[in-house]
Amino acid sequence: MNSNLEIDLTHIAATGEAVGRDEDGHAVFVADAIPGETVQVEPVPGAKRWRRGILRKVLKASPDRVEPPCPHFGPPHPVTTEDGSLLNPSWRRAGCAGCQWQQIDYERQLALKREIIVTTIARDARPGSSRRRSRQLAEQLVSEVIALGAHYEDSASDAPAVLDFGFRTQMRFEFGPSRQLTLPDRNGAPLAVEACPLHHPQLAQLFAGFQSDPSHTENAEESESAPEPENPSVDGVTLAVGGTADSLSEAAKGVLILHSERGGPPSLELDLPVNVFFLQETVDPSLELLVGDWSYSVQVQDQQLTAFPPVLGEARSGHLLADEVLAAVAADLLELKPFEHLLELWAGIGARTTILAEQAATVVAVEETELLSAALRANLDRLDNADAWHGEILPAVRKLRRGNYSFDTVLLSPPQGIVNPELFSLLTRMRIRRCAFITDEPTRLARALDAVNEAGYRLTAVQPIDLQPHQPGATLVARFDRI
Repeated sequence: MNSNLEIDLTHIAATGEAVGRDEDGHAVFVADAIPGETVQVEPVPGAKRWRRGILRKVLKASPDRVEPPCPHFGPPHPVTTEDGSLLNPSWRRAGCAGCQWQQIDYERQLALKREIIVTTIARDARPGSSRRRSRQLAEQLVSEVIALGAHYEDSASDAPAVLDFGFRTQMRFEFGPSRQLTLPDRNGAPLAVEACPLHHPQLAQLFAGFQSDPSHTENAEESESAPEPENPSVDGVTLAVGGTADSLSEAAKGVLILHSERGGPPSLELDLPVNVFFLQETVDPSLELLVGDWSYSVQVQDQQLTAFPPVLGEARSGHLLADEVLAAVAADLLELKPFEHLLELWAGIGARTTILAEQAATVVAVEETELLSAALRANLDRLDNADAWHGEILPAVRKLRRGNYSFDTVLLSPPQGIVNPELFSLLTRMRIRRCAFITDEPTRLARALDAVNEAGYRLTAVQPIDLQPHQPGATLVARFDRI
């Protein structure tokens, strides 16, 4: 058996784990720990030059260590302090794979996120002639991470100064063996959850109402081929809300999507104002409206916009303030002027577009997916200076170029943060001077910089935004200038 190791943790890895070195100089990655701590870990066999350690005891705690509010957070085994007291008394219910950093003070989380981004750009983009120079240039490119606070109208209330809990407006759950809603644990197995502190109040209400309703286990089809109640057709559920109020109502409905790979829709009785859909996830997916309406309202600044159910890769960000802060940061980073013309690619439902249209002369917004495009058209119909286009991005940009459209700036937010140098070449030929690129993938962005440079653009600034509290990731708005 491996004996436990005592490790001094010195820095953070992109995975969110704290890292130190053993007596042989090998890197040891430790989840649930914080750089600056001294810990005792159970080593796990790994590669020749590194391995992981399971946290067993915190010998010297960081001053940034705080008590996690969620009983499902943390390692599913006891961790003790130096005096033998239990650090995680709810360990029997713990192990959720969602949050990784609830044990870290929020201000330290922001600093660690920036460190990860700077390290990624310095290592993978290598903007300098040496490792040291690359680090210096990356430090200059990356701004401090923006933390989000409560809405301005809540400033006189008891709203928290930082919105690191209660912000999430949609989440996907699976059904466990007992038909409880579950999230994956750290090994990918289902973990039954009682509540999630990340949930916006509307989402918490929808979660609690669905969780307490037994009828979602009953299949609606009465036939010999219908599954038995203990093996119903529904595999999982997506819950979504618009964040338009603190509670659900007929004017502020939620969305419930039942996911299935087999069978027909189940019976469902919920005493909540929700639109209910049944999504059959076969080779040719189909979406059926069971209860309510196809659309629902989402809150963006002081506007309520139209959205359709988040399915088939068309999900919006799960953060309540994502669209408005991304629009504000992009406008600031692009130095958008009232007389300039903006092109927005992958515009979604137009949440960012409606904000940016107030600051630009005109906006053309392009979206590929059908449901998002339908919402985009509905939301831009009220604006005199914004046009909605539906179609694949590259053909749409080529069509705009042939039509002699002229743009000063462009905002791109491609799925999975994929950087397409061909698209940047097209934008160069359209003589677009400034680009803002939204991504959650700093590694993918960094590794594409050489190709983007060859296509005619140079990275000049990176603004991280914390849309993923208690996780190591951040959303980046990167500015590119035409060379």
